[in-house]
Parts: sequence; structure tokens; C-alpha cells
Amino acid sequence: MRATIKMIAEKAGVSIGTVDRVLHERPYVKAEVKERVLQVMEELEYRPNRMASALAMSGTARKLALIQPCWGSGYIRQEIEGGVARFREEHRDYNLTADVLDYPQEDMAACLRQVDRAVESGAQAVALCASDCPEVRAKLEELAKKNIPVATYNSDIAGSARLCYVGEDARHAGRVAGEIAAKFLRPGEPYLLAYAGPAYAGHKGRADGFLERLEELGLRREDCRMAVTHNDYDETFRAVRQALEEDPALRYIYMVTLSVPGCVDAIRACGRGGSVHVLSHDSGPDVQALLREGAVDFTIGQDLSYQSYQALTLLFRAVAEHKMPERDCYYSASPILNAETI
Repeated sequence: MRATIKMIAEKAGVSIGTVDRVLHERPYVKAEVKERVLQVMEELEYRPNRMASALAMSGTARKLALIQPCWGSGYIRQEIEGGVARFREEHRDYNLTADVLDYPQEDMAACLRQVDRAVESGAQAVALCASDCPEVRAKLEELAKKNIPVATYNSDIAGSARLCYVGEDARHAGRVAGEIAAKFLRPGEPYLLAYAGPAYAGHKGRADGFLERLEELGLRREDCRMAVTHNDYDETFRAVRQALEEDPALRYIYMVTLSVPGCVDAIRACGRGGSVHVLSHDSGPDVQALLREGAVDFTIGQDLSYQSYQALTLLFRAVAEHKMPERDCYYSASPILNAETI
């Protein structure tokens, strides 16, 4: 006999509604309850009948678009595309397409052109990673008036006309970084914060949270040296090397950029390897290698594939099932990683 949701609910000792929440990865299910439901599903060899659900709407074509900075062919792009691939696979029985459109990093004019291109090609909803600027906010207002929902992911545009946000709680991640840094710093000691810049809310949120937490712990903002390096290796290398040469007492660096190798190479070029502590974000292969070498002490990770997957899933439910997100923000995990935990 084919297992049903009712059978799963009865064996797991939960309601049918709870099983439905687990099936559709909706919130407000305790971890232990979710694990029990999943275990029962496995025991009963339950497989969702995706085709039956899809038949009800197979006659209506759905088109989504995911618009993001061009992250090249590295770790971030692979993780984001992994989330998109998972979404496409889970919805392959539906009459659905999900296009991925790139634009040069920090080029918001190009970003907005991609948004227009997506809408002109029939996109009914958009997952967007973009800078928080007046032009983008105006575009979100325009799309909202056209009933085209937008979910921001990876970097939020809070207080805008977007539907919801999926990604890291950047300020909290920065506060966690500040808590870690405070274990290494003494009052009055200088420290360096290198970040991509304030354009992306995610990077600004990390920097703000970091400084906020350090102040709470008695470490002064005026002892912080800041460098904007735009995720660029060469800019990061120059800025870190200059800071170390100008201030021999500097022994702690917080990297809120993708160019962590540029920071480490600058430390080595100054002959300071082993005497300068580095805390970074994300956990791509380059950062993992530096953690194993001891060149980076800690990194704060984030689930990038969840971000693209969940943003598209929420948009699909909004346009195909008329189910609005239950929350304003869907935060991905921010694990603290070191050489022993990667």
C-alpha cells in the first residue's frame, strides 16, 4: 500500500498540517519533530506525488528569473547555481522555467537592465541580489505596481517594496565576528577592517555589527582602521600591506571581502605570518585551504545554495499558489568554522 500523509502523521504522532510543513520546508517546525517526520517518511518509503500536484497547474506557464552579480566560475557561483538546480529539479514536473541573469559587480545600471530584460521576456517574479540604492528601490516599487514580486537574496534592501529577504543576518554575523575579535584584542590596540564597501547591505551590515559589538565590549571604534577594497585582490593586497607597514602594532584583521588570499599574501609579504590574526567570511576552497594552513583563524560561513533555492521557492508559491511568505526575512545559518571543523 502506498504511504499517505495521514499515515505518516499518525505514525509520527503529529498533525497532517505538520507533515505538510515538513514536506514543503515551511518554518515553525521544531528540529526534533522534523527529524521524526522525515524518519517516518523514510521508513514508509514515502515519495511525494509531484506529478499529481503539477497536473493542476501544468497548463499555466510560469517563468522566474534570478539576477545576481557576476561571481565568475568560483565557489559562490557554484553554490548559488546548486540551489537553482535543486529548485529546478523539484519543480521539473511543472510548466516552469527559472532563468539566471548576471551583471558586472556594483554596476547597478546593468543590474536594472537585466531586471527589465527578465520582465520583458515574461518573468512573473524575480529573485534579486543587488545594491541598496535609490535606483534599485525605485525599480522595486515599479515592479510591485505591476504585481511582479521580488525576493532579495544574499544582500537585503530592507524597507523597500520587496516581498521578502533570504540570506545571512549580516549584522548578527558581524556581531559574532566582533565577539571573536574581542578575545584577541586589548583596549587601545589597532585593528583593520577590510570590506568591499557600503553598496551591498550584507557587507555594510557585517561591518556595522562588528564595530557595534566591539564597542559594547569596551574596544574603541577610533582604533579601527578601515579599507574599502571592492572584493579586488590587488586593492586588498595594497591596503593590508600599507596598514601593516604603517602600524607595526596591528595584529588583527577582519575581512568582509571575497579577497581573503590578497590579505594573507600581504601579511606574508610583510613578514608578519603567524603574528597577525585573520577572521573572514564564507568557506570556499581558498578560505578552507588558508584555514588548514593556519593563515586564517576563523571564518563565518553561510548557506548560499539555500538562499537561491529558498528565494525561488517562495516566489513560486507566491505566483503559482498565491501563498505569501510567512516571514519578512528567512535567515541562512552562519556557522563559525576553523581548521578543525571544515
